[in-house]
Order: sequence, then C-alpha cells, then structure tokens
Amino acid sequence: MKSLFNRTIFLSMIIGIILVAPVLSEDTESKLGPPPGKYKMLTDNGRAEIPFTIFGGDIHFRAEINGREVYMLLDDGYMWDQLLFWGSPEVDSLGFDYDGEIGIGGGNEDENLLKSKTASGITVTLPDVEFSQQIAIITPYSSGNSSMWSGSVGQFSASFFKHFIVDINFDKKIITLIKPDKFEYSGSGVSIPWTPSEFGTWKIPGTLNLADGRKVSLDIAMDLGYNTQLEIKTFGETKIPVPEKSLPEALGMNILGQVTTGYVGRLPQIKIGGYEINEVIADYVSGEPSEEKTYEVMIGLGLLSRFNLIFDFYGQKMLIEPNKSFGDPFEYDMSGLVMRKGKNDYYTVRQVHENSPASEADIKIGDKIYKINGKPASEFDHSKLDSLFLLEGKTISLHLLMDGGEEKELSIVLRRLI
Repeated sequence: MKSLFNRTIFLSMIIGIILVAPVLSEDTESKLGPPPGKYKMLTDNGRAEIPFTIFGGDIHFRAEINGREVYMLLDDGYMWDQLLFWGSPEVDSLGFDYDGEIGIGGGNEDENLLKSKTASGITVTLPDVEFSQQIAIITPYSSGNSSMWSGSVGQFSASFFKHFIVDINFDKKIITLIKPDKFEYSGSGVSIPWTPSEFGTWKIPGTLNLADGRKVSLDIAMDLGYNTQLEIKTFGETKIPVPEKSLPEALGMNILGQVTTGYVGRLPQIKIGGYEINEVIADYVSGEPSEEKTYEVMIGLGLLSRFNLIFDFYGQKMLIEPNKSFGDPFEYDMSGLVMRKGKNDYYTVRQVHENSPASEADIKIGDKIYKINGKPASEFDHSKLDSLFLLEGKTISLHLLMDGGEEKELSIVLRRLI
C-alpha cells in the first residue's frame, strides 16, 4: 500500500536573527550563519542522548514544551534556523505568543507562499539538553500539515546540526548530540563531504549506475525528512531515464499541498562513500526542465537509515557506517493499492495499478476499506500497512464498501510488481 504522503519540505525564507551562539570558525559562520538560539547541556560529559522511533517514515523523539510532552521529528533537507510546527489545536495548547507572519514555500511570488505565524523565545527540553530563545514558524490549520505529519507537532533542524556533532545510530535508535570539542570517532566508517549546495539543500557526492547502462557521478541532495529511498528528477541535465518496469504514482506532497507525480522503479546501483547499494526502489519525478537550478537526485531516510550516521556541520563532513539493515532487500507495495486514510475509520482507494492483485480483484478507485485481515482498518496506520503489503505470497483479506454502495469481502495474494 502506497500512501500519498511522502514527506518532502521545500522552504524558502529569509529572516533576520541575532542570537547568542557558540563560537564557530569564521569561515563556517560567514557562509552559513550562527546557530539559532541557545542551549544548556543537562549532563557533565558534553553529550545528550535522545531515544527515537521511526514513525510514518520519520525520526520521532519526545520533547517538553511549556510543561507539555510532545513528539517532534528531525529534518535536515534545508538547514533552516527556525523550529517548524504544524498548526493544530495541540500546537495552540502549547501557549506560544504569536508575534508575526511569514510566507514559506517554494518561490518568491506571494501566491506561491504559505502564510504562517511566527513565535519567539521558545524553550524546548529534550533528554539531557534544553534549547532556549528559539524562533518558530507555525503553519495554518488549513494547510493540513498536521495530518500529513501525524504523530508529531513539529520539527527540528539547525538547532541540532549547527550546535553539535550529531550521531544517529539506527541500530540502537539513539541520537547523540555531542559538543564539538568533546567528539572523538573510533569506528570503521567512511568520511565523505557534507556541504551546502547553491540551492539550499545539503549534498554528498555519489555515483549512479542507470537503467540505460550509463554510470554518472554527481552531487546528491540529502534529506532525513524524506521517507523514501531516492528521488530522481528525470528532466535534469543528466536525463536519467525511467526504468522499463515501473509504476505511475503520486509520489508525495509538499508543505503547500502540491502533489508530485511520476513513477516508481528500481535504480540498478548507487555508490556512496565506496559502499554499493543495488536494486534500490526510487521515485522518478516527471516534469519540465526549469531555469531554476536544483538537485537531480535526493537521498532520503529510507536509504540513509541503512547506515549509522554522524553529521559534522563544523567540518562539513559526514561519517557513514553500514548498520544491521544495510544488506536487506528493497521492496515496494505488492498489492497495487494507493490509499488514503479517511475520517471515519476506513481507507479510501485513490489509485489501483494495472496488472496487480488489486486490479485483478476488481477493486476500484473510491472503494472504502473497513477491515483488513478481519481487523478494523482503524487499527492500521500507514506504517503497519506498508509493512504488511511487502510480504510476497501473503494472502490479505479485505472488507470493502464499493463505490456503488455494495459491501464485498475478498482476498488478494501479494506479489512483486517492480
């Protein structure tokens, strides 16, 4: 089952901020700006350990704001200095004093920007560390961001990466924030450049083996907030082709609610830091060439999480070390269904792929699924369904209300589609 909500954020904003910050090298600070706000380490060893989970394809961790426990996520696609919150009653209950407005999104025209509120002087407490004097952006209710990123109230970016060396261990599910002067590395990983690009993302070098037999080396944007493996723009300078065996898809939705379309297929190989990863499931984005320069390939959490990662903002490098999941095969939905969770404890079918178990069972767009394997659909979030529909040969029973009003029970047997 493929959810419509792959989470990719495109933020373009200019905000003047003068805040107290730790000392950076003059070169780094002049290029990238000082860290936002202040922090206080609550341990004596210069390290803060923050447990996390993977929920809905994102890194989630607990935090406390104004005496309330909330969940936030981590995103490094763009190194923006503000906290970002999804407008909702839960966020309103945190008691922020809204002090301004700002437009965020991709583009410079007013109609392309999402008008959002701002707040300042925010304190967020995490295990072992407290952040203060933080500035936040709060999107409006109408954006629907709170449902797109369900399970969290907002996200961190620069407050982590500009203050600390950030160690993300996916085997142990621990983020460790380390004061730069306390950092020592004794692992067996590889160091690769992690540098800002001219269009706002952070990039690493990589090599792709393409479906047409070409081998190309290029800078790859990276984003911990993007929950699939790879996004490839087919209209870039390299003209990366869509694999012959692929599926048309609505690939995701950005913070403005704009849907990205294209195909899902397998990339024969990507090589990062000397490590080769084969037969990777990738999103191939359709579109027209643009005069605005942007990335051609972006690597997301679905692939990055196969490494334990250390981000060094100060040294502009990243250490990567394969973890326990490195050699696992890449799989994709084997049902042929694209669904969206409804408001009344059901999933609505939004797309049915041709020549799939779902199409052969005559499931149609608009059908509503109330039970899955005899259990209410409300018991399955997108993460559980994604995992369930990756099991080749498994029989899945579905209870549907057809678009015409007829109730129906049927079974599908999962098989690989790409």
